[in-house]
Amino acid sequence: MGVAEQRHIPHPHPADAAQNPLADGADPSRAVADLSCCPQFLNRTQDAIIIQDIEGHVDWMNPAAEAMFATSLDRVRGIKVMGHILPEGARVDPAKVAAFRYDIHSAIFDRDHLARHKRANGETFWNLHSFTLLATPTGHKIAVTCRDVTGTVETEQDLRRAQTRLQHAAHHDDLTGLANRKRLSHYLASDIVARALAEGRVGVLHLDLDKFKEINDTLGHAAGDASLVHVADLLRRFCGPQDLACRIGGDEFLLVCLGMATEDALLTRAELLLGATHEPLIWNTQAIRVGLSIGACLAQASGGDGETLIHHADQALYAAKTRGRGRVMLYTPAMGQVQVAQNRLARELRLAATGKQLTVHLQPQLDLARGRITGCETLLRWNHPRLGQLPPGAFFETARRAGVLADLDYQSMHLSLDALKRLHAAGFDDLTLALNVSAEALTDVNYPGLLDWALQSRGLKPAQVCVEITETTILHGGGRTIAAAVDRLKRLGARVALDDFGTGYAGLAHISEIEVDEIKLDCSLTANIATDPRNRAIVRSIIELCRKLGTHVTAEGVETAEQLRLLRVARCPAIQGFVLAHPQPCDDMIAWLSANLPMPAGFGTDTAASRATRLHPHA
Repeated sequence: MGVAEQRHIPHPHPADAAQNPLADGADPSRAVADLSCCPQFLNRTQDAIIIQDIEGHVDWMNPAAEAMFATSLDRVRGIKVMGHILPEGARVDPAKVAAFRYDIHSAIFDRDHLARHKRANGETFWNLHSFTLLATPTGHKIAVTCRDVTGTVETEQDLRRAQTRLQHAAHHDDLTGLANRKRLSHYLASDIVARALAEGRVGVLHLDLDKFKEINDTLGHAAGDASLVHVADLLRRFCGPQDLACRIGGDEFLLVCLGMATEDALLTRAELLLGATHEPLIWNTQAIRVGLSIGACLAQASGGDGETLIHHADQALYAAKTRGRGRVMLYTPAMGQVQVAQNRLARELRLAATGKQLTVHLQPQLDLARGRITGCETLLRWNHPRLGQLPPGAFFETARRAGVLADLDYQSMHLSLDALKRLHAAGFDDLTLALNVSAEALTDVNYPGLLDWALQSRGLKPAQVCVEITETTILHGGGRTIAAAVDRLKRLGARVALDDFGTGYAGLAHISEIEVDEIKLDCSLTANIATDPRNRAIVRSIIELCRKLGTHVTAEGVETAEQLRLLRVARCPAIQGFVLAHPQPCDDMIAWLSANLPMPAGFGTDTAASRATRLHPHA
């Protein structure tokens, strides 16, 4: 047909000259005889067949060809159809059409061709066609065999598009469209990155959203997703043509920067990213401030391969988050030493969780209205063989990162209930016990059942236990999940307290969402009550609100008689702190209770010095 070729396909079944009298090389006299009877069987074939002269004029076409091109032989006889069958944008210059002549030595006779053609009615289709050179008494003719393969081609195109989508999905994050870990691995293994690493010209920024769980918890997961997409857009803005931005975890991102020659250049990129987050994200008419912490590492300072570089950037990120968030930290070898120490502590902590290095200390709680000790809070201690006795703050985050926090919680639960049983056996059987639990344990569906079993095995009742959860626990565990866990504990008969109240993101919201029996005013509120009038007003308001809600309040960290006096004035129901007693082992607590019960009437009305001396001999 003399059309511009769009695609070439090797001929699957080459014509055999011995069997095909119309093929090039056959005897011409036989070809003429066979050509004369062509219409008898060519009219019945489903393939479209067009006979052209050497200049491309149509001599004849069968009914299948008429149907394929939506025309008739009478309308196209004697014309060059190549000027009419090509779609818009693929038309051949009329002068070239007029000058066209088949080259009998052309390679077009050796293969099939796939092109997009147009019917007379304007409809386009995919035409798989081949050319056969015929010898006739009047000269060479060209037989063009055509087949409409639009369905096959479109199916193939759909499959290729699907394959492309699957390939993209395999290497990219669904939500943000950024590269994922698999794409990151391929990128790090590429020659261009390998050369840049060898030259020390690769920088990595490891980003983590600050308080991302709080956004999810207070505004919902749709707002959380919008925040992630927002950060992804920022990364694209600061991503160079050879750089790679990827999402490697829930709220963790990486930006691998090629061509970074200095730490200053890498830090400048990080500070620009950080500065861009100062503009809030507007979501559903609500402004969301998306904070970031960033760990940075340059190949020159890190050494090793890409994974080592990322690992060191992660260490720098951890340092940024532990030092207050919302900042950039550059990796230093000293951070690596800290990480080695933390890894060692984590290994030792795993051993402690299965050994006998853990114990609990008890701190009494005073009911101010009744002037009596009503219970104790248990506080975990780690008797480290090398570092001595450690409070939870020294190993809590290490335990979380090591994945043993739930194990520590369960050990603490058993040790605490053993201590309560000993208090009851010593004659203080009206005392209750408050024990702390992390999100890792509380979200375990087996926790209420295991607590119930532990109580029954010791002859204790659920009402004698108060489970304390922090706002951090709520955020780490997910609000709804924690609410369900609290409901199971309350149905068991245990009490539930919201600990460290006043330090979290939305304490009042958590009171309304999660039905707790008690809140524990954080030490930071208690510490300033004597010196800050605004703080006093806040404390009084919280106590009054909880009174109206029927929620018990215990003020933690009460250390002075003045703090105690002001809490009495504010009608705080209960206190806990050094003014009463330090946390101490169970045996010491039994001795302390024996020496100080019943509590003297009017506790806290005399001087701080005399009270501290009389009730707390270790002060």
